[in-house]
Amino acid sequence: MKWAKITIKTSHEASEAVANQLFEMQSLGVEITEDNKKITLLTAYFPLDDKINSKVNKLKTFLSKLPAWGIQPNPAKIELKRIESEKWTEAWKANFTPQKIGEKIHIVPTWYEQPDNESDIVIKLDPGMAFGTGYHPTTRLSLQMLEKAIRPNQIVADVGTGSGILAIAAFKLGAKHIDAIELDPTAIPVAMTNFNNNSVSKYITLHEADGLRTVERKYDIIVANILTKAIIPLIPYCRHRLKPDGNVILSGILESEQTDVQETLKENGLECVTVTRQAENELMWVAMLARFLC
Repeated sequence: MKWAKITIKTSHEASEAVANQLFEMQSLGVEITEDNKKITLLTAYFPLDDKINSKVNKLKTFLSKLPAWGIQPNPAKIELKRIESEKWTEAWKANFTPQKIGEKIHIVPTWYEQPDNESDIVIKLDPGMAFGTGYHPTTRLSLQMLEKAIRPNQIVADVGTGSGILAIAAFKLGAKHIDAIELDPTAIPVAMTNFNNNSVSKYITLHEADGLRTVERKYDIIVANILTKAIIPLIPYCRHRLKPDGNVILSGILESEQTDVQETLKENGLECVTVTRQAENELMWVAMLARFLC
């Protein structure tokens, strides 16, 4: 099989949004590297077929819309290369190894053997295809907070489930049921595949929906690893869908956006009680755990 490599040169500020878009376009994988203090290179891989040029055009359109969302992508440049080597797939796999997150969560690509320790929580997940594979700080921060917050038999909402990694983790950490909510139709079959691979499908209900607008139940935990522009309008719905003693976990927030999120939480009767951070390519990512004000 032949492959196409698309490289996007853009600003650090836009790198998260661009990476998310590449995953939504069903990239097999995304590599993020720092070119200099202001520029980030994102490299994505796709099957080389008659749709590749339309994917490039879709990326150009996406980049042109970012300023309207308050994200400056400039300078932005897209480069397309064809990869002839049949050995590329194995070389790509070598870049993704099992990783431990938190105290006992292990993210393991399907081509690796599982850890032997029975107390470990193993999530079988391959890089690419949908946002959220454990290799980005926002996902790692979400998993670490979820591991500390969750209690047995709780009901959890995973808003913007993407690959389904947080929903899978929630069940394996002890949740009784999870509503996995995703607006992007291309991510739905990916999440379903991952639920099946981890034998959790009967405990997770997958909703193709926009946030918490259409759900009716109340949750012990609401977790959302999404961009801040989606978090802000989600918070009022969290207020109505969270149990009185519940927790909201929010990730995908840049440090520069932290104050806006905290103020929106407060306006909706919620208080940020825990903040964690992780840096990548000179960007500082923030995750928050919030509860109702006492």
